[in-house]
Amino acid sequence: MDALVKVPYDATARLMVASLERNLLPDAVIRRLTRLLLSTRLRSGYQPSSDLQLSHLLHFSQSLREMPIAIKTETAKSQHYELPTSFFKLVPGKHLKYRQIISILWHLSSSVACMSDIVLLDFEMLLRYLLNARKHPMMRIGAECCCLFTDESKTLEDAEKAMLELYCERAQIKDGHSVLDVGCGWGSLSLYIAQKYSNCKVTGICNSTTQRAYIEEQSRDLLLQNLEVIVADIGTFDIDASHDRIFSIEMFEHMKNYKDLLKKISKWMKPDSLLFVHHFCHKAFAYHFEDVNEDDWITRYFFTGGTMPSANLLLYFQVSSTFFAAFNYFL
Repeated sequence: MDALVKVPYDATARLMVASLERNLLPDAVIRRLTRLLLSTRLRSGYQPSSDLQLSHLLHFSQSLREMPIAIKTETAKSQHYELPTSFFKLVPGKHLKYRQIISILWHLSSSVACMSDIVLLDFEMLLRYLLNARKHPMMRIGAECCCLFTDESKTLEDAEKAMLELYCERAQIKDGHSVLDVGCGWGSLSLYIAQKYSNCKVTGICNSTTQRAYIEEQSRDLLLQNLEVIVADIGTFDIDASHDRIFSIEMFEHMKNYKDLLKKISKWMKPDSLLFVHHFCHKAFAYHFEDVNEDDWITRYFFTGGTMPSANLLLYFQVSSTFFAAFNYFL
């Protein structure tokens, strides 16, 4: 952004944020601002030609190869991973499916707050909303990115369970498999697999002591003997064990160097293992979450060090079949 434009833009953005947090902006203004900022995001991402679009993606993927696996992990912990579990229990169903929480924040943006990747809500305002979230129609919309609403889904818990079951189906999991859940959050998938497949040995990796404490508490309540939780930074973590199935649910958005990450994960797999990755993405282009302007709220307070992958980005990290060979792809 041109320096001559940035100063008044930031001043306007600060005013809009302050007005929004005080509930002073009418719906028509919010919708108009949403469209304007969505247009800005699209203009910054789309290139004038398909050649330039591809070149941009190639340069972006190369830049990721030159970065660490993950950056600013301690900041991410303080932003949300180590927040009290009691707060997050206000939002999802009984499985405490973590990305559902983020998804609700994002989908609030379309009707309550803001634009593509910026959420303009203060904590008190958000908390008031969450206290009534289960009765609010936006709860259903917000959960669709991470839960599966079918004709049989009557509750949010039904949709959570349907998505967890879909993960297992697509990963072709069998009772007796050794399972590694990388970036397991509050353990929705780890607990589900350990409970449903009693002969599976499940290991969950998270980057939060509060998340581990919650998972271990649930494991004790469910009398599970086949679940272990490890607190670790995925960028430096390593193990000698190999697994039949590895899951990564909504963790890749927090990563940078996918080449090194996939190489690391490949060492934890058996010759016939499968890796199942679920991540959000933009259909056409990839970008970093960067705190540049006053409207970069989600980067500054929630998603520091994050990445928006394009739908095809991971395919650029299949340098050879030595590490992985993709054989299925779902949108």
